[in-house]
Amino acid sequence: MTSTIELVTYRLKTGKTQSDLAATHEQVNAFLQQQPGFIYRSCSVDDAGLNYDICYWQSLEQAKTAGDAFMQSAPCQALLQLCDEESVTMRHMAASTEAMGDCSAAA
Repeated sequence: MTSTIELVTYRLKTGKTQSDLAATHEQVNAFLQQQPGFIYRSCSVDDAGLNYDICYWQSLEQAKTAGDAFMQSAPCQALLQLCDEESVTMRHMAASTEAMGDCSAAA
């Protein structure tokens, strides 16, 4: 099975902070965990202030269905209020290779 990677990049609106963004993560994560096909999400920001929101899905169809539902959800609205809409890009791509580490060894 090949996962679908959803990569969203964006900048925050002027006056919005990474703390504001962090306040949305719990609700966004809870929404995603309820979606069929959801595997994993990670978020980061680079030194230039570009945010990366990366989700792994079991299929492209499930990613797109969840994306449609997300746009109608309260967590999405809270997140969109922080984003500079002109900076948002979203891409879907099939993973070309995948590996998982032993997460229990890190504890």
